[in-house]
Amino acid sequence: MIKPFDKSHWHGRVDVEDGMLGKRWHQLVKEFPKEHQAYLEKSVVFLGFASDEGVRRNKGRVGAAKAPDAIRKMLSILPQQDSDVNALYDYGNVVCVGNNLEEARDEQVQILKNLIAKKTYPLVLGGGHEVAYGNFLALSDKYKKIGIINIDAHFDLRLPHPDTNSGTGFYEMSQFCEKNNREFNYMCLGVQKTANTKAIFERAEKLGAHYVLADQIHEDRRAWSIAIDAFLEKVDAIYLSLDMDVFDAAYAPGVSAPAANGLNAFQVKGILKHILGSNKVRLMDVAEYNPEYDIDNRTARLAAHMVSEMVHNL
Repeated sequence: MIKPFDKSHWHGRVDVEDGMLGKRWHQLVKEFPKEHQAYLEKSVVFLGFASDEGVRRNKGRVGAAKAPDAIRKMLSILPQQDSDVNALYDYGNVVCVGNNLEEARDEQVQILKNLIAKKTYPLVLGGGHEVAYGNFLALSDKYKKIGIINIDAHFDLRLPHPDTNSGTGFYEMSQFCEKNNREFNYMCLGVQKTANTKAIFERAEKLGAHYVLADQIHEDRRAWSIAIDAFLEKVDAIYLSLDMDVFDAAYAPGVSAPAANGLNAFQVKGILKHILGSNKVRLMDVAEYNPEYDIDNRTARLAAHMVSEMVHNL
């Protein structure tokens, strides 16, 4: 089910006394024109993925389906900044109705394939991390040598048991690559030893996943910058995923699975800037924000600021 663009999610104060320099995002975002070609290439297109069915299947706490519109409201009030992006568009939401995650994913993939073909930068607002597999499938239709970078406390390399869920997406990508004779180029940044079982760590090693522990990021910037640079050299296009549970719960209480020893905003901003500086990022998402458990919109504001970093560093 597609819920179309809703202008009511984009509203805020208007500083008429400051003219063009006083504009905010709610004054800049437009509905993506679906029926004709009146859009600008190299623009960012927001697509909501309103689903937490994958979280439910993964025995997590649900509520992330409400996240896309909550993030939009916090994005609305941000001031415009200098950017090489040509325009900001909003496509609306893919809505998972009932338990029909697979149907919602099919719609997600078709929309994203179209947006990628139009040379835009899709930025998907999740939703649970089940959003990841559909994003990868859409990008794999255009690019063969994809680097998958997941900023996350979890590897999300669980085995489907028996169905796809929010924790299986990156394992499913590995199986897609094996089936289609492609390299599985996966890097996970911010991994927590206390958030992944020994079985998951062994699976990551077996699949050749690259990773940097949260502890290493806390201790030494070079631990991630050198690793990322080596990874970026091997690929032609990057799918970049930010799971909000990579942040410490003090900064991001409103997530599906809060982290007791996570990263801070400045660490993640530095990582995002470094990756986006490669000019290889072609599709991005923000996942696992859960408004049901947020405090004073703290996590929504943080998600919005991370989206702003993504947009302004493209």
